[in-house]
Amino acid sequence: MTTQAEQLLGARVTGSDGKVIGTVEQVFRDDADGTPAWARIRSGKAGRFVPVSTGEFTEEGLRVPFDSRKVMAGPNIDAGQHMSAAQAEEIRRYYGLAVPAQATPSREAPSRESTSRPAPSRPAPSYQTPSRQAPSYQTPSRQAPYEQRGRPTEQEWLTRQEERLHVDKETVETGRVRLRKYVDVEPVQETVRTFHDEYDIERITVTAHDRVNDDIAEDEQEIILYEERPVPRKEIVPVERIRLRTKRIEEDSVVRDEIRRERIEVEPDQDNRSQGHRWR
Repeated sequence: MTTQAEQLLGARVTGSDGKVIGTVEQVFRDDADGTPAWARIRSGKAGRFVPVSTGEFTEEGLRVPFDSRKVMAGPNIDAGQHMSAAQAEEIRRYYGLAVPAQATPSREAPSRESTSRPAPSRPAPSYQTPSRQAPSYQTPSRQAPYEQRGRPTEQEWLTRQEERLHVDKETVETGRVRLRKYVDVEPVQETVRTFHDEYDIERITVTAHDRVNDDIAEDEQEIILYEERPVPRKEIVPVERIRLRTKRIEEDSVVRDEIRRERIEVEPDQDNRSQGHRWR
């Protein structure tokens, strides 16, 4: 798989079980050809390594042929800025990948069969690395002057990396508002004008000119008295409509985090300083 280290940095890593393991926070190159060989995955506070050559880089990120439990149970290696050969071999053995061949013995070594016999070959693993030369992960030796080396190789460059902050958004429930209707009873008072009848006795003196009956007999007179009484009557009328609705308000949110940025400085040794070499 031909993938640049810059493409892998920050990529999401998914296991063979479809679960997202984490994101790539560091890429270690092959000392032989400078291609990405190992990727350190950050998942929470844990960091684990996966081989880049066995994965598949898509638009969604890096997909590796190992499930999430396999990756998270891998060896916890503190590689720093460079991975040693022993550390690389430990990771290869854990994933069942081909281990680089050991160096051939020198001519001064004994020629007895017990010492020169090669180690038995390991069975071919299920995930083979590409047929390119296996990474040696050796500390580079002191190089010749620039005019003797010719065109610079990939090993002569230091890649400065930095993290970029990407902020995603998610919608979460923050609360609920409920409308509930109650019935309250309160006293009211209304003033209404009414009437009622009362009786009154009116007396008039009879004169000699008034006509009267000749006989004395019993008699009676009856009147009906009336009054108004208030009769309360209630009716239900609508007075107001109330409903709940959401009102979306957009505002700016400040996201605070920390990103790491690599810095490269020139540190000449004492010999180069005394010879007056110019460093750029």
